[in-house]
Amino acid sequence: MKRACKSFIKMNDYREFHTAIMKKIKNNRMNKRIYILSLLLISVLVVTAQQSYLSQINVQNQTAERRSGNLNLNMDFDLSNLKINNQHMLVLTPILNSVDGITKMELPPVVVNGRTRAKALSRLMNVGNKNPFPIEPQSIVVRRNGTEQGVGYGLSVPLEDWMRRATLTLREEVTACCSGCEAITSTRLLSDRLLPADFVPSYQISYVTPEPEPVKQRSESHAARFTYRVGRAELLPDFGNNAAELAKVNNVIREIQNDKDLTITNLTISGYASPEGSQKSNMDLSQRRANTFADYLATQYGMSKNQFKINWYGEDWDGLQKAVEASNIADKDAILNIIGTVPNVDARDAGLRKLSGGQTYKTLLETYYPPLRRNEYTIDYVARAFDVNEAKAAITTRPQLLSLNEMFHVAQTYPKGSAQFKEVFDIAARMYPNDAVANLNAATAELEGGGFDAALTRLERFKEMPEAWNNLGIALVQKQRYEEALSYFDRAAARGDSTAKTNAEQLRLFLEDQK
Repeated sequence: MKRACKSFIKMNDYREFHTAIMKKIKNNRMNKRIYILSLLLISVLVVTAQQSYLSQINVQNQTAERRSGNLNLNMDFDLSNLKINNQHMLVLTPILNSVDGITKMELPPVVVNGRTRAKALSRLMNVGNKNPFPIEPQSIVVRRNGTEQGVGYGLSVPLEDWMRRATLTLREEVTACCSGCEAITSTRLLSDRLLPADFVPSYQISYVTPEPEPVKQRSESHAARFTYRVGRAELLPDFGNNAAELAKVNNVIREIQNDKDLTITNLTISGYASPEGSQKSNMDLSQRRANTFADYLATQYGMSKNQFKINWYGEDWDGLQKAVEASNIADKDAILNIIGTVPNVDARDAGLRKLSGGQTYKTLLETYYPPLRRNEYTIDYVARAFDVNEAKAAITTRPQLLSLNEMFHVAQTYPKGSAQFKEVFDIAARMYPNDAVANLNAATAELEGGGFDAALTRLERFKEMPEAWNNLGIALVQKQRYEEALSYFDRAAARGDSTAKTNAEQLRLFLEDQK
């Protein structure tokens, strides 16, 4: 055992003295009472020096918080149950300990004195102007045994990283003499984690429910590249490649006509011609070929021409330009220069004829002009409404027949964040690539799946829409662009978005926690 005080008997001396006394008791019974009283006195002194008071002290109202880069610690020491020896001094030192046990910080102590010891300490500090404590105490008090008494404790120290998971212990040092004594020490755990775990914000993602589509109007566009005799408009089923082209048309029309879920409402037929010949004759030719095709559809499929809208556009120079740009044809630059700089279309055709002695024009006639002689047709139809089970069956096979609202309800049948859930919104965005709601919901699904970059890219396309602001804020948080995120949360909250208001509060708490 450590030496308690110079004025008290050491333990080894006590054992030797005890042995000597016992011998004298045996040899001299007349002094037996004196020896016994001496022995009892020595025992009392040793026990007194070893006394611990920790169990008599109640630590209350303990709080710790991070604020503005500091650790703020507060607690109250309740001394009401403490019965301290008048000769004793009790030094209570809070200690911060790192979780790995490597780093610690001793904080200013609270000193509690017995009445006699308090007078001696006062003389030492006043007369000798000497501070006997290695750390300036926060409080020095005199204990009045048998009374209610408390000592408040509070301090602020710069926050270091290791303190975030530090434990807090209270060390007790008891001394029983005025000077030159080694204290008896013991410790008590006050908190196995002084500070709470870092605040983890929880952000609420919001989806936009698409408006129901009262009439699901749809359309499909196709091209029919029929072979016509030069300068003629008759559609001959057995001429050139017409049989194959008419078979394609038949598949398209019959599929829609036979689908009980669809009702054809209109057909738009357009006619185009290639550039050889005069502009006037080709305009007339494209009109007559468009009408011929309309007559064929009306007769073959029992349609009324009142449902038809017929357009004709003459020579398809735009189509020729795109085809040449994508090719490696000889005189490519010269062809494109003629198309781009000669305003008179008949003069263009004449200029093309002169290239490479007519060889280039021959290639144009054989390879590039035939695809320009065509009819295009667009079928407008209405799809009936689907219940959620029907829509669920159609989402991967015929998504074009579903409204965004129907797709949204299909998604709700799957767990949020699941692969099927995200797939529905991906399909919706593909089917409606320019629709804001489709893209916002697809971005939301990507956010839930951890695709923050893809979500941010989608959302920034619609950053002027209030419906995008909450989720845009969440995406920006994930990129640690906190100030921008707060601005979007606040803008959305100002428009009555309670979800965004909650998210703003969460972000502010997180940022405050990091200070």
